[in-house]
Amino acid sequence: MSRFTLSTAHNEAQMRTIIITVLITTLISACGQSPSLATPPPDEAKVIVTNTLDPTVNTSEVSTSVPTLTGAISTVAMITSISTNTPIPNIQPTDPQTAVTATANPLPSNEPEIKSATLDTNTASKTIEKVLQEVISGSIDLPDISYFANNKSDRFLVDFEDIIAGHPHVGQRSPKPHNDAQVYFSNSDERWLNASQPSDYPPIYAVADGIIQLPDPPNYPYFNIIDHTNYDPPWWHVGYTIAIRVATHEDYNVNFLYSMEPYVILHNKPKNFFEDFILVEDHQLVKKGEIIGYMYVSPFADRLHGPNSPHIAFALMRDQAGPWDVYAPAIFTEEVVTQFSDLYRNPSEGWNSSSYGHDWSRGRGVPTGMGWMINSSENPFGDYPLDVLLYDGIRDKDLSGTAYLDSTSLGFDEADVIYSTEGNGSTTTEVISLDTNWRAIVASIGGPASFHIVFHEQNGQRKSQIFTVSPDQNFSMSATRQMSPGSVAFEISDTENWGWAIVIASADASINIPGQNIPDGICPPGCPPLP
Repeated sequence: MSRFTLSTAHNEAQMRTIIITVLITTLISACGQSPSLATPPPDEAKVIVTNTLDPTVNTSEVSTSVPTLTGAISTVAMITSISTNTPIPNIQPTDPQTAVTATANPLPSNEPEIKSATLDTNTASKTIEKVLQEVISGSIDLPDISYFANNKSDRFLVDFEDIIAGHPHVGQRSPKPHNDAQVYFSNSDERWLNASQPSDYPPIYAVADGIIQLPDPPNYPYFNIIDHTNYDPPWWHVGYTIAIRVATHEDYNVNFLYSMEPYVILHNKPKNFFEDFILVEDHQLVKKGEIIGYMYVSPFADRLHGPNSPHIAFALMRDQAGPWDVYAPAIFTEEVVTQFSDLYRNPSEGWNSSSYGHDWSRGRGVPTGMGWMINSSENPFGDYPLDVLLYDGIRDKDLSGTAYLDSTSLGFDEADVIYSTEGNGSTTTEVISLDTNWRAIVASIGGPASFHIVFHEQNGQRKSQIFTVSPDQNFSMSATRQMSPGSVAFEISDTENWGWAIVIASADASINIPGQNIPDGICPPGCPPLP
């Protein structure tokens, strides 16, 4: 990564030039005048700007110097502080005898009236900051994405105590690829149910220094529509989006995308409801750790019906690219990723949470990492595929992508389990003798897969299929009907070695299948038309 360092003299000269330019813009805005009425003649403007520069400064060097991102953020903060804390000089004549009262003919009725100029320092500060953000953000020096191979962020996008589940980026070599990672929130958390303002909801953090990128119109920047009206029954929901430009790669900018999807339709709220949940503006420079927004989490009564869990989807996306032009978001420290993986394998409210969503299963049994079974185009640190991406893309070559399912977590209480087993690949289990009526839960991380029960009877063996998984399915599970006592074995076909698990309990044991404990929501069916 190349860096340019400005000398102190150059920095001061550059800042003075920017300050004068921005102050002129600010005065125009604060006075309510149009540029044609408030801008001084070209010669006068030239003199003003020229006189602010030290004549010993090489202006050509100043104009071509490129500030680093950290330096740019510090410059904006310093200049904003100066603009806020420096009093505006009194330019009125001190001698009443020399004061001149200027009068002018009334303006034509089709021209705006020029009101007296009263400069609000708070407005001036905000205007200066906004203009500086736009000016500086267009010329800062962002690192190449490879910078994050060895310079990891210790700031996750949310606080871990605020989320209950998640999944990593499951790549194009996985059973069912998905182009982002996600974190999930609880609809039953008392903190969100009792929230009265945006700041009462989960904060969202800048994961790295960067430049804010907000969505384009028509709904900018308050919400976007996720359209599923081609489903049966049809449905849709709205979310809101923030991105931070954190790096570059070749000719592309790379943005860390946050897509907030609370699974609501705003049926009883204004269209700009999410406005106050977004704390940043387009082109704003942010530092790692700053709060950039809040995640709205609705009560169940306002959430869509079914296993649709409120979440933030996050990914590294390249500018002006398609939905699969993404990198696995492997910019976090090993400590952060380990904490995240513990959560996506073992949700804090359990797999039978009332806030469960089907998408939770993308991370079930997956090894620790921010990317799993990615191809070369999804690898931010090299042009080769990886089974797991946790480190720098080099150490990861030796990591195993083998997934592991815990059979005792499939749905029976552990005290009720009679037999359990798990593994990878095709096999036939040992023969199990069962002296009571029983049921089994079988699960697979990916297809194609099939499960058969082999009954060992006096007259020989007979085989019965109990579950199949198609090639394009990810984690799937099923519970059998009640079975009679006897001796059985299980025959498993898992040709891709994705992984599987089986657990048996007595027929009267309680069973908890994810998604069966979800309160009713607003729709579908019966969702209103798209807005």
